Amino acid sequence: MFTRILVAVSASSADTVLESAIEISQKYDAHIFALHVVDPTPCWMGPLDYDFGLIVQALEAHGREIVTRMSDVLDDHSGPTETRMVTLPISGQSVGQAIASAADSSGADLILLGARKSGWWRWMSEDVASEVRRHTNTPIQTVSAKVIGGSTRRGATRWTGAPAADAR
Repeated sequence: MFTRILVAVSASSADTVLESAIEISQKYDAHIFALHVVDPTPCWMGPLDYDFGLIVQALEAHGREIVTRMSDVLDDHSGPTETRMVTLPISGQSVGQAIASAADSSGADLILLGARKSGWWRWMSEDVASEVRRHTNTPIQTVSAKVIGGSTRRGATRWTGAPAADAR
């Protein structure tokens, strides 16, 4: 049913969303395409005396660490995998648009996203899942993690526009 899965990985959802991707790819013998998007936009909204070039370099270095972690996790997976990092331009594209564009250009059958964390300050940040939904027709699965007994485990998944992975 799925042949190519795009996994959008953030720093906070890497293990959970990659675990789900591996499970689904093993079930359907699908190719995993893991993507991390670096968004330098928030750093431009700081004080004028910041060295934005250094901040963007630090964000990209952190992004490379995430891609290395993704590669390490996926190397243990026996199926075909690919990892990539994209740095957004300063204006004109959101994280959700970048994920949707990568899904469309790679021919993904499914997009896996980590669940949005809640908090009163989140009203200022982009709702990535909604933005991806607006820019692609590819089915999206949002994977949420809950802390149970001190460890992070996949608590639940919520499907949008696609049948459940267990459906036949």
